Amino acid sequence: MDFGAAKAEKVEENRRSFERFLTEGRHGEMGYLARNLEKRFDPALLVPGAESVLCFLAPYGQAGGGVAGFAQGVDYHKIVKDRLFAIIEALKAQFQDFEGRPFVDSAPVLERYWAVQAGLGFIGQNNFFISPEFGLRTIIGVIVCNIPTDRFAPHAPLAATECGACGACRDACPSGALRAPFELDARRCISYLTIESHEPLPADLASAAARRGWRFGCEECMRACPWDKPLTPLPEFETHRAAIAAQSEAGWDNLSEEEFEEKFADSGLRRAGLDHLAEK
Repeated sequence: MDFGAAKAEKVEENRRSFERFLTEGRHGEMGYLARNLEKRFDPALLVPGAESVLCFLAPYGQAGGGVAGFAQGVDYHKIVKDRLFAIIEALKAQFQDFEGRPFVDSAPVLERYWAVQAGLGFIGQNNFFISPEFGLRTIIGVIVCNIPTDRFAPHAPLAATECGACGACRDACPSGALRAPFELDARRCISYLTIESHEPLPADLASAAARRGWRFGCEECMRACPWDKPLTPLPEFETHRAAIAAQSEAGWDNLSEEEFEEKFADSGLRRAGLDHLAEK
């Protein structure tokens, strides 16, 4: 994992572009993005007396079987949050007055923004957070706490602070979701359509070939990025890799609900559900 700390303060930059993203409806069915906007841009509304936003990068591995790399094991929310809780216990032992909360993209927190502020990396044209050391394959865990930032060691200077201008990610996107640098239309994103959306797939993406075989998630823009690199993932991110690899196209379609629950009870695949996975 990698770590950095940023000063907790109200965020003014990027709010206009985020609100435009919502106004244009590019968030699709992800209604939660439009809720709690004030909390999203002010960590003190999540943790009163907030002084620092602590950011941690948890590496995951490659995709397989049409399933994104982050979903090859236990649900990443549990993996990362369990580790954050362990870190909080260590911080409580070090700072007697410690108060804080952990977050893993299930609350109104600007994880990528804070990871940049903490000196861990930068935002790429495909909207991914990119770490010069770890590339694109990381989950960001956040702890908002009342300990001043200067009590934590600063992150080492970055080898790079921007992704460049190659445009490889936009060229690789099969659906045109990356409509311009740093601008995503989630309604066309295969990852969104196979995980978040519960509407039928657009006609032009209904076939597996059009989606380049993706059943849960999509990594085409990641694979095209010069910053993508193989990582040694946390072991928990790999626990279902063999089971996923063993599922044929027909195997997913013929899997019963009972078998699905037995095989993937602790997996993020349950977020889409078997019916959604099978019809994809």
